[in-house]
Amino acid sequence: MKNIKWIFFDLGSTLIDEEDCIEYRVAETLKQSGAPSKEEFYKQMEYFASVNMLSYKDTVKKFGLENVRWVKELEKLYPESQEVLQALHGRYKLGIIANQSAGTEERLVQFGIRDYLDVVVASAEAGVAKPDKRIFELALSQAGCSASEACMVGDRLDNDIAPAAEMGMYTVWVRQSWFGRGNVDLAPFKPNVTVDSISEVTEIF
Repeated sequence: MKNIKWIFFDLGSTLIDEEDCIEYRVAETLKQSGAPSKEEFYKQMEYFASVNMLSYKDTVKKFGLENVRWVKELEKLYPESQEVLQALHGRYKLGIIANQSAGTEERLVQFGIRDYLDVVVASAEAGVAKPDKRIFELALSQAGCSASEACMVGDRLDNDIAPAAEMGMYTVWVRQSWFGRGNVDLAPFKPNVTVDSISEVTEIF
């Protein structure tokens, strides 16, 4: 780990708890005509998650329903996120590589974690989204570091781990929320380390 100088984090379901957003979205979806039972919907979500598909969107598609919009106002910081950033800040340079709608900087300020971060690259402002490797290249360019000097921490095998690993970054898979139910054996690239909570990241570094 002596080569690592930068640690980049995803936001959704990595530093930010999205469970309330997901529960709201599912509840609203189930109000639609022809919707299955809540139990059946969640069972299908579990299955799609386990085979590295999109738990919500593929379930909606399967039942012929409409996607319900994401309510960002229900997002909240995982309680451990600030502690992790605080512990790593100063010892490493920290950054964000995330697929987010416009206004990420402002939300990070509201969450009280912007001061820990040296680089923030979000898809809305960058004009490119994960898993496109160009968003990682942009972040590395802004950081002034090589892929071998950087680590990517995220919950998605497809968007976070695979592109970062392919570029030569060290990878940490955080098995939180729905993408954390994925199957690493089906993934094209394996994470270097797997943890069950963002709080465990400090133990690695």
